[in-house]
Amino acid sequence: MKKIGIVTIGQSPRPDVVKEMVPFFGKNVSVLERGALDGLTLEQVKEFFPDKGMTALCTRMNDGSEVVIAKEKIIPRIGQLINDLNENKTFLIILLCVGSFPHFESSCLVVEPQQIVNRCVESIINERHHLGVLIPIPEQEDWARKNFANVTPRITITDASPYGDRSRIIRAGKVLKEANCDLIVMYCMGFTRKLTKEIRSVTGKPVILSSSIVARTVGELLE
Repeated sequence: MKKIGIVTIGQSPRPDVVKEMVPFFGKNVSVLERGALDGLTLEQVKEFFPDKGMTALCTRMNDGSEVVIAKEKIIPRIGQLINDLNENKTFLIILLCVGSFPHFESSCLVVEPQQIVNRCVESIINERHHLGVLIPIPEQEDWARKNFANVTPRITITDASPYGDRSRIIRAGKVLKEANCDLIVMYCMGFTRKLTKEIRSVTGKPVILSSSIVARTVGELLE
């Protein structure tokens, strides 16, 4: 049986997302989940809130509540988790975050979702197309636009937390529909198939779910 590690930037486990990814991994695979905020209270997590100029990331606590943390502050904890998973002889490790991270020392592959999702978008559309990007928090808009600027200048970005009210997802879908996007990407690993279905229903457009694309790719590596 192959062991794979999944590292979330919040608290583990992440049944909201991981349970949708596991079917793509095939048989004889066990999953070890770790969280960068595991064992911390909400009061302790406040130490990881972004300072001015830091990169804001959106994640969740064990109770499902949303928190915004600084990427720069949790990188050391992610590195520790990767070391732990290496000691557990994992076949590969998935970072459960669409974000750009530094190189982590690891004896096995560390899969970065952003690399997979970005390449997928680049392979489907070009400068003639209008891209819609759904992010969890408005603080990520400049980062998301920069990531896809080399693909097309026609980009509409809107935000809706995957851990918030359904009505915000519907409003975001209406923004993307009005923009008449050719392709929409759910640019956060926290978005689920249920939320993607809502966006597809409102917009009537093709939608890429980050967690699904990553899980399908990892499934190929586990064959």
